[in-house]
Amino acid sequence: MKNPFLNSRSKRCADGFTLTELLVVIMIVLILVVLSLVGMRRMRAMADKAGSMRNLSQLQIANIAYASDHNGNGVPIKQSADGQVTERWFQNPEFIANLIGDVSDASGEQSTDIPTSLLDPKVYRAHKLSHDKIYASYGMNDTNLLRSPNDDSLIRSHNVNRMPNPSRSMAFATATDYRVTYNGRFSWNEEDSKTGDGAIAYRHLDRALVVFFDGHIEEVNEARMKQVDDTKGGRTGPFWDPTAQ
Repeated sequence: MKNPFLNSRSKRCADGFTLTELLVVIMIVLILVVLSLVGMRRMRAMADKAGSMRNLSQLQIANIAYASDHNGNGVPIKQSADGQVTERWFQNPEFIANLIGDVSDASGEQSTDIPTSLLDPKVYRAHKLSHDKIYASYGMNDTNLLRSPNDDSLIRSHNVNRMPNPSRSMAFATATDYRVTYNGRFSWNEEDSKTGDGAIAYRHLDRALVVFFDGHIEEVNEARMKQVDDTKGGRTGPFWDPTAQ
């Protein structure tokens, strides 16, 4: 004869074991989901960085091509007439033609519309409506530019023939302005929520991406930027000033 108390106890043990198994499975699934999300975010961050590095490389290739046609002068960061800015580097038709090819606008002139594929993917994805221009993604080094009068205009650009060490001098970087200034080296707000402040942006895994005048790219964090100040001459050193030794 079966003991009813034993059967009841066995059933409770079996039920309890099944519940434990279920809880373990749920915990494993939750852990896998969390790990998957973390992995996906990491993969997206790496993809954003790779895309941004590719864009910076293309910017400097276009700049080098421009310089080869202008006695070593790269694309002007801006041109002014009568005290008013008439054109910035991302509006220069010849530079844009080097960047995207000969593309005509509705009037038959060289288009200066830069495709979204050349914007920083992280910025464009987060601020698609307000940050759809390249100056919210990348800025040109604004330090010690050559000032050359051209008729009634003032052109400010870097000249590669004046650079002792192009491999040590920044050309473009991830930024929140069309220009990157020395005073903006630590002013990024970590959210890319504003533009026009000359800030270099440490937006890719807490690093800024910098393309140098020779075309190579490096990742720069705030600690290294402080090192530039402490041991590399700061604003008057070659990182910021392309004419410095």
